[in-house]
Amino acid sequence: MSVNQEIRNKLPPDAIVFDNHAYDNSIIGTTFDGRAIYDFDKMAEELMNDEGWSEEEAVEWLEYNAIRALPYADKRAPIIVYADRSMI
Repeated sequence: MSVNQEIRNKLPPDAIVFDNHAYDNSIIGTTFDGRAIYDFDKMAEELMNDEGWSEEEAVEWLEYNAIRALPYADKRAPIIVYADRSMI
């Protein structure tokens, strides 16, 4: 079992997670109140690998289909973090 799958298994049963299990590899942690934390870049990478999309296509899909839906979810919604590449 991967570390990411272990994190997902520790989430409360009512936690909201993305249906696409490929994103399980993108879970990087949880909040104190049991929300899943996803890495946006890893999610895009999964789409590029699984769907054969370019980075631009993957980012556009995530922004339209995942990010845009978060405000409509309740307080159990996942958090998606972006790496600050200027710090790297």
